[in-house]
Amino acid sequence: MHDHRKKIRRALRRPLEAGGYILLKWMIPSLPRRAVMRLSKTLGNMAVCFPLRECKVGRKNLDAVFGDRKTEQEKRQILATSFSTFAQTMLDLFWFSKNSAQRISDYVSFEDTAFKEDFFKDRAVICITAHFGNWEIIGQAAALKGADMASIAATVKNKTVNRVLIELREKTGQTIIPQKGALKSLISRLRKNGKTAFVLDQNTHEADGGILVDFLGLPMPVSPAPAALAYRTGTEIMFGFCLPLPDGRYTIQISNSITPPPFDKEADMDAIVLDLTRQIQDIISEQIMKTPEFWLWSYKHWRRKTNTTYPAHYPEY
Repeated sequence: MHDHRKKIRRALRRPLEAGGYILLKWMIPSLPRRAVMRLSKTLGNMAVCFPLRECKVGRKNLDAVFGDRKTEQEKRQILATSFSTFAQTMLDLFWFSKNSAQRISDYVSFEDTAFKEDFFKDRAVICITAHFGNWEIIGQAAALKGADMASIAATVKNKTVNRVLIELREKTGQTIIPQKGALKSLISRLRKNGKTAFVLDQNTHEADGGILVDFLGLPMPVSPAPAALAYRTGTEIMFGFCLPLPDGRYTIQISNSITPPPFDKEADMDAIVLDLTRQIQDIISEQIMKTPEFWLWSYKHWRRKTNTTYPAHYPEY
């Protein structure tokens, strides 16, 4: 009976979700940039005023990571900015769909880091980012600058919403590859000097292949897929993070790289992949700790398992 009710609720919700996305696709691109900024900030400030599940999760995560090293007011401000950043990222999916090339050129730039030139060379690269700043715009901006870019994305169950999201993400030439069954496509792309992007800061259940590493000082199972792919194909791993600026622009930092060891059939592959995955999560963690207000704190990153001992400050949702 409970499952039947859930199915009915989902069936009723789908057309509302689809209609909402189509409405946003029509409305948001016509707004001036300042209106998008004001709306994002308002939504973020409003979110922390209500007892939303996401607020409770975010506070538990902030308490677990920072403890008493940050005040209650500091944590509240981090969470409000995090919500505003997320709102702006989602609104900008729609806003950048109009005059995409011109708007991205005007509002998004790649910082001149030591890794930028290497990233845009005609060669295979595995790109890593997180739910940090505007992670959505990185692939679009890179494709606009000529990179043969493909991003991995989970398929949304609502087919209309999924179609709209893919259309928005592919606007500047980026390719979206469904997460399920992506391995063949990724290997083929890397062999042709293409680039693939992963958002790699989410809990991946160990039953789904996740391996346990430290993330922001707490144990969390994450996907080893990018590390395994890099090791098997000898592809360099590079990191890109998109920071929002106060005037509505973004700057993308290609900030680090990891070169995997040469593939060896006789080597302990599990140990090598684990080490590479740890390095990846350390770099993501370092970036988040620099500017924690730009990271998405409202996700259940750390999940307890029964009959397992955890640190005292480990979050419990």
